[in-house]
Amino acid sequence: MFTDHHGLGFVGKPVAALARVRSFPRSGERSYHDFGVFRQSQAIQVPAKRSARCCAVFLLLVCFHIAAAETKISFRQITKTHPIAVQRGTKAKVKVHSNFPLAKAHSVFFVPAGVKMRYTEKKPAKVKWKDPAELDIGPGYQFEVTVPKKQIPGLYEYRIATQQSVSSVGQLFVTDHPVVIEAKRNNDTKEGAQTVKVPSAICGIIEKFEDVDHYRLRGRQGERWTIQIYAQRVTRAIHCMAIRYPKIHLMDSMLTLYGPNGDIVSENDNFIGGDSLLSCTLSESGQYTLAVRDLRFAGDPRYVYCVEVSRQPQVFGAFPMAVTAKRKATIRFIDSALASADAEYPIPLTQLTSLGWKRIVAPQGRVGAFPLLVSPHRQTAQVEHSDRKTARRLTLPVGVTGRFTKPGGQHTYRFQANKGHYYKFDIHSQRKGFALDSVITIFNSAGKQVQRADDGWFTKDAKCYFRAAKTGEYYVEVRDINRRAGRRFIYHLQAEPSGPDFELHGEFYFGMLSPGGGAIWFARIARLNGFQGPVEIRATNLPRGVTMTPVTIPAGMNHCGLIFSASPTAKINAALVKITGHATFTRPGSKKPVSIVRQAQVTCELRRAGASAFVRCPIRTQLLGVTRPLDLIGVSATPANLKLKRGGSAAIEVRIRRNPKYKDQVLLDTAFSFFSRKYGQQLPPGVSMSSSSQLKLTGDTLVGKIILQANASALPVKRQPIAAIARVPITYSIMTNYASNPIYLTVE
Repeated sequence: MFTDHHGLGFVGKPVAALARVRSFPRSGERSYHDFGVFRQSQAIQVPAKRSARCCAVFLLLVCFHIAAAETKISFRQITKTHPIAVQRGTKAKVKVHSNFPLAKAHSVFFVPAGVKMRYTEKKPAKVKWKDPAELDIGPGYQFEVTVPKKQIPGLYEYRIATQQSVSSVGQLFVTDHPVVIEAKRNNDTKEGAQTVKVPSAICGIIEKFEDVDHYRLRGRQGERWTIQIYAQRVTRAIHCMAIRYPKIHLMDSMLTLYGPNGDIVSENDNFIGGDSLLSCTLSESGQYTLAVRDLRFAGDPRYVYCVEVSRQPQVFGAFPMAVTAKRKATIRFIDSALASADAEYPIPLTQLTSLGWKRIVAPQGRVGAFPLLVSPHRQTAQVEHSDRKTARRLTLPVGVTGRFTKPGGQHTYRFQANKGHYYKFDIHSQRKGFALDSVITIFNSAGKQVQRADDGWFTKDAKCYFRAAKTGEYYVEVRDINRRAGRRFIYHLQAEPSGPDFELHGEFYFGMLSPGGGAIWFARIARLNGFQGPVEIRATNLPRGVTMTPVTIPAGMNHCGLIFSASPTAKINAALVKITGHATFTRPGSKKPVSIVRQAQVTCELRRAGASAFVRCPIRTQLLGVTRPLDLIGVSATPANLKLKRGGSAAIEVRIRRNPKYKDQVLLDTAFSFFSRKYGQQLPPGVSMSSSSQLKLTGDTLVGKIILQANASALPVKRQPIAAIARVPITYSIMTNYASNPIYLTVE
């Protein structure tokens, strides 16, 4: 796997500040200690008559500061958060581990927003740089978490920004219950079980192979207990989780509840993914014992978990899964009891005003929160088996919530389509915590299959774009791929007219730049339904002092670079950036232009041993930070305007400025690549980097050359912004990317 690091360090005007200088250890032991810089108010005041001499001294101090800055800069790889859960309406201390230091963290960002977390470590341990091993979790850093009382329970994604870097994704669970932390004493046996009250959210760690954690609970006859573990769900986006590569990754939990007489009352090893759930009625009063372990008896210090134990049902979802905006609506809960449907529950109109998927807090008597779609379109429901003879007619756009109650079932709907028009059918089930592994099949009026769709983007939920060959009636069939059924085999089908469209993806997981410098991300679009037009890429919520070079992906091209620049006076800060694509076009049968906006689909990189796989996980955050200077103080490229003819070539001179302490090689490139594979590109089709380019800078070599060549069919572009990239190897599979100033490329 290749983990990319986007950023450039460049010092503009000197900062009037005094650095505390500390020598580095011996060669090969570069320090990762964060060196302090006094604030502006603490700057030394220099009398005018002594300005010349003091200026020389000051410049020397600045040079020392640059030399003493942290070298071999990597993004902070969060490996562990413990305890992994915090009760809403409380404050708590958590320890966050990282492969690289989190010292002097200044900001923590949560999605969804609301949770607050601040760095409270007073004396962080000094850490010497080293290439982290796969089993390294790094030192722990103390943070204080504050969760508002009205915060919706569930899983939250967070990112940390330090003065020197930004972090990978961390995850925190917000619970309804009081948090109990696993005691340090041995609880590997029933006799050593830790006593816990009901309800509780137990936060523990399966820290080694063959570890089994035991907890003692007192119950009364007739009580119904819900016991649910969050293990895979709270570690799925964590770096370096290859416990024993390649087969053991995330914790595959097993929950076992023993009764007062030692017999097994209930046991489960899979409910939502590899996370287990027990729901049972106690047959007698007495002491019960809960055993928590990995199904394979695997273990690791990163195997953190939260087990919620409650006497109230846990809500997973609702039937129907969607309601029409601004109209009275009622739902029935799907909860941990998995019994027959409850009485209808009215949704307050105040929660039905804004559109989209939202999480609704369960009412009194239940715990948790459930997903609900507020749609502008009409909604209906389907539970009975249907085929083409009994198919319900749908007038698009419409939403359908369906449930398969008997094995072997299928739901068939009919709709009218016009020749040459596009239609979209999109399933939500597993993405919302339900069990359906959906398949969508389209048939024409004669019963002939004309299209089939299975898994979507990082999901078992199917999505289908369909273009009608002729005007007439068509059928859409929805089923589970294995024909399974049950109360959790629920789905929502969004059926609507479609047309030319696109999806936005790319490499914008995180990035760093220092004052006066730049950084680069990479965007790519997937063109749908014949769409060939231009797409403007925009970035909003940028860090203070940072701008992005305007860029549009032209027709005939599917990618571009997003070049960020920081003002020389930009202060250290960070922000969760939002990347969107914007296009305007006319759909078939209409003269009215349609404008669409598509949010970027973001993934994080999951490192594996030996960089043997480039594994991804969808996330919700894109973090960009302004930092202190890095390994390279600057990267510049000339000319700023480059013209290239088909069949011709042109050269770009790239000059780097090194941190005096960084002596290792620097590699030049124009793409985010790992060996021969390119994960992010910015050159137009038909334009490539010549093998005669001078790309490796070692020792005192500060100038390289990128030679671009265009073949006879290269795509013509006008002033397309690109940047030269200088890459610093951190480990075998991690590099830091430093970007130059924008170069405006024209292919004639």
